[in-house]
Amino acid sequence: MEKEFRMDVASQDGRASKHYTTPARVQAWFLGRSRDRWKRKYQELKVEAKRLQNRVNDVSKSRAHWREQAKQFGRRLQELEAEHAALQQQVAAQKKGRPAHAARSRGGSG
Repeated sequence: MEKEFRMDVASQDGRASKHYTTPARVQAWFLGRSRDRWKRKYQELKVEAKRLQNRVNDVSKSRAHWREQAKQFGRRLQELEAEHAALQQQVAAQKKGRPAHAARSRGGSG
């Protein structure tokens, strides 16, 4: 039982196993094909990443534009509401200062 079993070099009966080699032209073809596939995949991913980055930039610009426009409309709304309130006060003050029948008679077409 002192015999050591090595399975990587010799077969079970002690003979050396066959050594298979692939010709260099086949290895070169295979590696070239592998490299070309990798390059093509990388190029496609690069194009896709660029397309997505452009889309993100477009969406960000659009959102900023609409956000700014919404702020402008909000400010304009506040101005118009203040103006409307001032005009309502003027109308109320004018109605208070006149007699009731005079305010009604002037309101009609004439």
